[in-house]
Amino acid sequence: MNQIATIIRRHWMPLLGLNNVLLAATCAATIYASTTSQPVWTASAQLNLPITTADLNADLGTLGSLTNNRVGFSKELNPLELQSYILTSDVVIDRVRAFDPEKNLYTSLSNYKSLFEVVPKEQSTIISLKAEASSPELARKRVTNLIQVYQQRLNELRRNDTDTREQFAQEELNKARRDLNQAQIALAAFQQATGLTNISEQTKGLIASIGALRTTQATVMAEAQANETQSKVEAARLGMTPQQATNSLRLVENQEYQAIREKVSLVETALAEARGKFTNESPQVQSLLLQRQELLRERDQRFAAVIPNAIPQEVETTLGSNGSTDSRVNMIAELIRTETTAKGLQQQANQLQSQVNKLSSELSSISKNQAQLTDLQRKYEIAEGVYKGIIAQFQQSKTSPFNTYPNVQTINESTVNPKPSEPKLWLIALGGILASIFGSIALVLFLEARKPLLGAKDLQQVEFPVLGRISRLKRPEMERYLEAEIDVDFQRLAAAVSCLMLENNRLMVTSATSGEGKTTVTLGLALALVNFGFRVLVVDADLRQAEMSRRLRRPQSEVKANSKVVSVYPGLDLLPAPSIPKNKIGEFFARGSFERYLSAIQGSGSYDYVLVDSAPVGLATETSLMSEVVHNVLFVVRPGTSDRYSVMDGFEQFTQHNAQIRGLVVNGVESRTEGYRYRCQPELLEAEA
Repeated sequence: MNQIATIIRRHWMPLLGLNNVLLAATCAATIYASTTSQPVWTASAQLNLPITTADLNADLGTLGSLTNNRVGFSKELNPLELQSYILTSDVVIDRVRAFDPEKNLYTSLSNYKSLFEVVPKEQSTIISLKAEASSPELARKRVTNLIQVYQQRLNELRRNDTDTREQFAQEELNKARRDLNQAQIALAAFQQATGLTNISEQTKGLIASIGALRTTQATVMAEAQANETQSKVEAARLGMTPQQATNSLRLVENQEYQAIREKVSLVETALAEARGKFTNESPQVQSLLLQRQELLRERDQRFAAVIPNAIPQEVETTLGSNGSTDSRVNMIAELIRTETTAKGLQQQANQLQSQVNKLSSELSSISKNQAQLTDLQRKYEIAEGVYKGIIAQFQQSKTSPFNTYPNVQTINESTVNPKPSEPKLWLIALGGILASIFGSIALVLFLEARKPLLGAKDLQQVEFPVLGRISRLKRPEMERYLEAEIDVDFQRLAAAVSCLMLENNRLMVTSATSGEGKTTVTLGLALALVNFGFRVLVVDADLRQAEMSRRLRRPQSEVKANSKVVSVYPGLDLLPAPSIPKNKIGEFFARGSFERYLSAIQGSGSYDYVLVDSAPVGLATETSLMSEVVHNVLFVVRPGTSDRYSVMDGFEQFTQHNAQIRGLVVNGVESRTEGYRYRCQPELLEAEA
């Protein structure tokens, strides 16, 4: 609550201005409404929306039947809402305004529409109508005209709906008739083209033929497999492939090749005997070598003529040393026969497979034609059902517009309330009060967002220690009661300050802005230190306001070399603020005059502490300059009054000037303790007497 009061005190001028404007506007609106408003009469009537049904039931042949029952009212779809919208549509209201004698007073259709009220009653089929006017007769006439124009509009909508439905239904009916004829023609043409008479019997015959062919094919494949196996066995016994056997047989049957082969054998025998008797360089051996080479060339030529593209060495190997032996030739002939038989049986099996594929294709064609025939029949049935359904809907379209736009019945004729309505001035006053409350809240939030206050959470994030918390003072003007007992909060602050090691025993007391209790804290701290037995000098360094000098009733003095301090209280002296022109204050601190001035005064007396009451750091530049002389700073903040941004900016300024903030003093906190009371007991006094 105290924080709210503080916020209001901070922004009392904008709040006062806003509320004065709202008060003036409310008064003006009240006066205008009371002087210019006229009595208003209200006429009312009730309409009934009958529930009509038009069920549709048509036979669609093989597709079944078409049934369409009209549903009643529901929360999702209520015909009363549609009728209410028609009643208040621009078309209806504009036609009613055309017959109104006061139509020139309402240039906007929306303003004229606000004279009418249409309310459908829940869980019923009744619609209430109301109309306002400046006279009872005009109010009744407006209700009557609204009902008549509404009935005319319903008739127009019915006709439009009927024409549209008939046009659409006629187009759909023609299209359905064309589709039915096309389906019938396609079905007849397909049956004539395919000539399908008994599809099931044809299918059975094809299936039986395919089964017989597959049985024969299996038998032929088995015989081919047996011959192929026998061929492999013969080839293994001969050690040759069927192709090699064929080539060998062809060479065996060639007499010229065999004759040359015998000559080569005789020459090789003679060559072996000659090598046993002579050396390789002897004429006999060389002659036999030439003869053998010539015979081998002739043999290869004969070989190439008989078996082109074959290797002589492989064929010679298959023939052996006695390739013309009858038994080996018979085995080769048997190998060739079995291989040839296996290939012939395989070809026969392939032919049988071709016949099976052909019959399967015919069977598939029959199945495909049957599916197409069924599809054409189904399309014909669907086209016939659609045609019948559209005919039924075409008949229903003649009565369906009355389901959407029924004949609305007038239950009560228009009646006028004999008591006119007067303007409710209390609503204007209530609106002004609410506008004042919410406007003030919005203005305060806007101003606080632009300049937020310092809170307890902000203090928790600050790195500087809190040396003291000063509660709200019962006697804030302590300069009038210097002899009075010092508050315990100042005593605690003095105890904390006495534990600090201060350079030159100097301590600057400052704040971010004005009104945070900086001067009061300085004076309370000084009195508490004096109460502890210290000798204290208070320096009023706020040369612009000189608040400390004013509160202690000491005028600002001239800056002189022989300026002296003023004794305020035993142990407490005051150095009043010197009288310096405002444009020279910055020079006074920047050029060292203040340092010399303070050093001269401090050197003339033996002071335990020198407390410097400076100007707020956020409002004057000399405070930052003064930190070069007084390095130790005691920063005063007041939650609910101090500005967050100003406080943080003050910390930054002192950091930039290498000043040391020794701690914070939180001023104006809520007191949580009660003072300790000393009193004498009557029994002790009597005993001492």
